[in-house]
Amino acid sequence: MFGRVFDTTTVDRVTGLIRPGLRLVTGEDVAVGRSHLGGLPRLDGTAPWPTHFETPLDLLAVIDVAELGPCDLPGLPAGTRFLNFFFLADRPELLWTSDEPASTWRVVPAGPDAKERTAPVERLVRPARPVGFVPVLTLPTWEDEVVARTLGVAEGPYPPSPRYHLIERYSAVTAAWNELVRDHLGAVENRIGGWPAPLQAPVFHRAERDSASHRSSPADGGPWRLLLQLDTNDDSGWSWGDGGRLYFVITESRLRAGELTAAWLELQSS
Repeated sequence: MFGRVFDTTTVDRVTGLIRPGLRLVTGEDVAVGRSHLGGLPRLDGTAPWPTHFETPLDLLAVIDVAELGPCDLPGLPAGTRFLNFFFLADRPELLWTSDEPASTWRVVPAGPDAKERTAPVERLVRPARPVGFVPVLTLPTWEDEVVARTLGVAEGPYPPSPRYHLIERYSAVTAAWNELVRDHLGAVENRIGGWPAPLQAPVFHRAERDSASHRSSPADGGPWRLLLQLDTNDDSGWSWGDGGRLYFVITESRLRAGELTAAWLELQSS
């Protein structure tokens, strides 16, 4: 697709931006295992159910790391078999209004012997929906500054530069590619790894800004990675604002160090 609108040199640069991800899918023709949306977490014996102060968080997803195919999540913590994603789902506004927004979510790793944990009595448990994983190639949105740098549009897309047409071409091709993916895998963009699919500003840029303003130990400036993207979906019962999405992200260096407490959560809505 890129070869139809870019010269060879530009094609090489743009394809260098590709990151492999995995779509979370359901259906009779998809192999599923122990990964699921909703349901109960798998926690190590001494790990507490995470809370926001005294309020238990909701379990959004359990991912069995052993079921993941190739994607761009390097160096998941040694000994980790499961990743549990929690959020205070009925109070998403706390992401913007709380002095401690990071207390409203948690990414909790667990080992191979982790057991399902019974939920606190006051926490609503959504039915577990098993998921499988399908590889997908992803690209950053045209608004991401990495695209302007890659295409040599030094001043970015605004104000228009003599090379702005390259941004327009990139936007058109990536839109066509994303449409093909949606036609094949469906419109629900639940994903692990790869570039986020933003509904507003580029997710990694927003996460770097927001985490720096709320944490005493800001991001280290390294590349960001997408741990989990969860879309609004009637089947799951989750709704994030006005047709929104959740994005659990972390810097690569913190991921390699096994510091999942450094994960950040963004919510965007259309």
